[in-house]
Amino acid sequence: MIKMDALTSHEFTESDRLILKSQIPFMECLGTMFGDNCELVLHSFENLHESVIHIVNGHVTGRKIGAPVTNIALEKLSEFCNSNETWDVYFSNKNGEKRTFKSSSTLITNFDGVAIGMICINYSLEVSMYSFMKSFMHEPVKRKTENFSNDINSMVLSHLDPIKHQVYSDTNVPSKNKVQEIIKQLYKIGLFELPITTKIVSSELSVSTATVYKHLRQINRVKLDMHIPNRECCK
Repeated sequence: MIKMDALTSHEFTESDRLILKSQIPFMECLGTMFGDNCELVLHSFENLHESVIHIVNGHVTGRKIGAPVTNIALEKLSEFCNSNETWDVYFSNKNGEKRTFKSSSTLITNFDGVAIGMICINYSLEVSMYSFMKSFMHEPVKRKTENFSNDINSMVLSHLDPIKHQVYSDTNVPSKNKVQEIIKQLYKIGLFELPITTKIVSSELSVSTATVYKHLRQINRVKLDMHIPNRECCK
């Protein structure tokens, strides 16, 4: 059951503040993903007079860090505590203006179930389709291919198969080094963080698991020179 103690007797701890601050990277990510018509607000219930402790795209409603809690945030807090729900999506406007937002509120609780804050998202609907698309596609981002699978084996194979094909087709890679090159490429994308990968690679490349581990140890020894991210999966 959600506790509403934060507005009455709850004394905030450093752990509570860290929980709230941990939301900031995700908020920044969403703000970049959805563009500058999407405002994200992080409220702390420690001080309702200055509840906004982080805001992304604050120009949408004209708010800044240190702004007070809103009536809707308080209404949603009461609703959540009475219903045991933790989020809601709705339409709203600013100070009675005709400008409309599609909004959401998500409650943040600490490890004891005490309500300590809230993330509110306000997406302005008063923009042209051109402005929306310009904002949404505002800058080039790295294009990556994501493999969606229903089981972990399929996911590993979806990475292994194209790498295997590419390496075996590459005449610049000597035959004796092809297994090592495949393992190195799988390592670079973090696939050996999954314990099952070693077994699958061993089977698909027709080598022993000992051989796979040998190559992983070699990669670990030279990772600084090769600028491979530090991974501690194989010691």
